[in-house]
Formats: sequence, structure tokens, C-alpha cells
Amino acid sequence: MTGGGGDSAVATGRHDVILGPGRSAGAKGRSVIKLICFVKRNPALTVDEFHDRWREHHSRLVCETPGVGDRIARYEQNHRLARDYERLDSSDFDGVAVQWFDSIDDFTAMVADPGYQARVAPDEGELLDRDGLIWLLTESEEVFIAGPEQRAGPMAKLVCLVKRNAKLGVDQFHRQWRDVHGPLNRDTPAIARHFIRYEQNHRLPGDYERGGPDFDGAAIEWFASPREFWAMVAEPDWAAVIAPHEREFLDVPGLVWILTDMEEVMIGAP
Repeated sequence: MTGGGGDSAVATGRHDVILGPGRSAGAKGRSVIKLICFVKRNPALTVDEFHDRWREHHSRLVCETPGVGDRIARYEQNHRLARDYERLDSSDFDGVAVQWFDSIDDFTAMVADPGYQARVAPDEGELLDRDGLIWLLTESEEVFIAGPEQRAGPMAKLVCLVKRNAKLGVDQFHRQWRDVHGPLNRDTPAIARHFIRYEQNHRLPGDYERGGPDFDGAAIEWFASPREFWAMVAEPDWAAVIAPHEREFLDVPGLVWILTDMEEVMIGAP
């Protein structure tokens, strides 16, 4: 699976994305971009049918199709936890695909490749609700709590699409998120103790130019279990320190988030 950029408009549209001056260095010093896509199943599929097909058949197509898998530096699937579907206020997404590319050229070449168009895109049409997907191109992750280099499951992840408060400009938002909110989580002991890992993924400046979704990035957080996440947001310091700042710089009602299993690495596993 192409992690969203190809799961929807990428299959047919142009993607003139410019890496801005704030691009980040990825693994081994490379400048990388990330594709982060919240995926939604074709309504003809049950939840179990979707997860089985995404994990098995679709991932094989991506990995084994020349011109597709060989252009992806890393490819993860994050499958939504079964219990998270039970949340009354939950979104109707089924998981999050994340792909790393060495350059925007690799990304655009992949979705234009005949192999992608002939094999991967048709399967996406059967697997996904293409019109319901949300995808962003982001800089490499900025890590505030690194955790252990090797993370063994079972584990739970929060993946959240963040949207800025309408009072803030794009640059103001990214400064607040990076320079204030990240350190607040890291440096508040009652909050930080619940994390295994916490990272921010800031939307590329050039990705705003294509229009599309009005989200500004994705926060990804690892926890030992869903219970640990809920314990964190029940902390008094969450209400006293974290939540007030979220209301200042985020459109809190506009956030989209799910809890997932530990990532399943399809390409780029250690």
C-alpha cells in the first residue's frame, strides 16, 4: 500500500511538492520525507476482512512490485486496536500507513510508475474508501522522548492528526508545537513517565500548496498499553499543564486520532 498518497488522489493527480528549508535529516544523515495516511476501508469489507487484506495481499503488492517497493525506504502499517472501535466519539478510520522516501522525486516517481498504476492502484480501489482517506507529506520525525532503540510488543500507539487553532498562522503553530508543547510533555514528569516514545511530524511547507486536508502534522506516541495512555490523560498535570496549552494552539475538536497496535514494518525492518 502506498500509505495514502497513492491510496487516493496520488493515483490520478499531480503532486508538485517543494521541500522547504526546514526539512529534516533522516536515518544515516539523509534528508527524508514521510507520507502519513489515515486509511479507511471499503464499506463492502468487514473490519477483519480489511485488516487481513491490508496486512497480507496489499502489502505484498507494494513490496514486490518493481518501481514501487524499491522506491520506499521504510513502510509501516499501524492497525487500529479492536477495542478502539468501541469509543463513542471515535473516528471511522481503520489504521495509519507511514512511508519514508529519500526524496520527493522518489515519491512522485513511485505513484507514476506503470507497475503502481497496473497493480497497486487497482487493489487500493477494492480495499479502501479512497474518498475518505487523509494524507500528509511531512518532514522526518522530531523526537522528544526517544525510548529504547528496540521496542518489543505488545504495545499501543496514539496516532493523531493535529490541526492548528484558527488564530495562529502556519509558522506560529509549528513554533508552538515544536518549541513549547513538545518540551511541556517531555519535561512534565507526571506526563513523561507514561510515554515510551513521543514524536512530532510537521507537515512540509510545500505540501500546503496542494490544498487538501487542513491538518498541520501528526503526533505519534507509544505506550505500554491503552490503559497507560488513558492514565496519562487522567493525570492532574494533564488538566493543569498540557490541556490548557492544547486549547491555545490546537483546534481540539478538529483533531483526528486512533489507537493502534505496534507498527508492522513491511519494508526497512532492522
